[in-house]
Amino acid sequence: MRVIASSFIAVAGIAVVAAVPCAHAGLVNPLIPTWAGQANTQSASWDTFTQASGGANLPDAGGSPFSLMNFGAASAIAGSGNIYSFSAPLYIMIMGGTLGNGQTPLQVVMNVATVGTPIAPASVKLTMWDATGAQYVVAPNASEVRSDVPAPQGGSIQTIAFTWNTAAAPITASGFRFEFLASGPSMSLDAVRLDLQYVPAPGAMALLGMAAFIARRRRRA
Repeated sequence: MRVIASSFIAVAGIAVVAAVPCAHAGLVNPLIPTWAGQANTQSASWDTFTQASGGANLPDAGGSPFSLMNFGAASAIAGSGNIYSFSAPLYIMIMGGTLGNGQTPLQVVMNVATVGTPIAPASVKLTMWDATGAQYVVAPNASEVRSDVPAPQGGSIQTIAFTWNTAAAPITASGFRFEFLASGPSMSLDAVRLDLQYVPAPGAMALLGMAAFIARRRRRA
């Protein structure tokens, strides 16, 4: 199997303080791209989980090609609907198929809300693969803490946004996998949102080119 790895660039964000009264706050001040919900995009979000370990959590909102799983040990579903482990780090994996199962996204945004122990930033990565099995593994181009307040039981209540610019990926992706780890035990996964933007379909690109050509001819006339 051929694996292509890219370099890692981390950009520290500025914490935005917000009042979060409970352990199930959801995403606070998430980074929502301007193109979210438009044509040639995908999105999915999770706010309540039902499978603590190994089982697939389908999105609360968004398309069915997505599933979120935890492979950390000794995990449980808390009363708030969060995935939690007191004794071991959570290991979260999100699987999905690309738009049409044969396109590579241009940009990707992942917002994650946690309570307690924070995410290990170096563990966050995106893997894409094509129909031949070739893989492209890439760390986020940037990360930003969108909200950070102390948690009542210790640690922090955080929302972090991770962004990728994947336009230069050397494959035509048919599927993808996001992964991240807690930096230690006692992390509670509260909510996740994914947004992916794709290149317009070839027909749409041809129409755009024709429109530009006609506009230029009219200006000359």
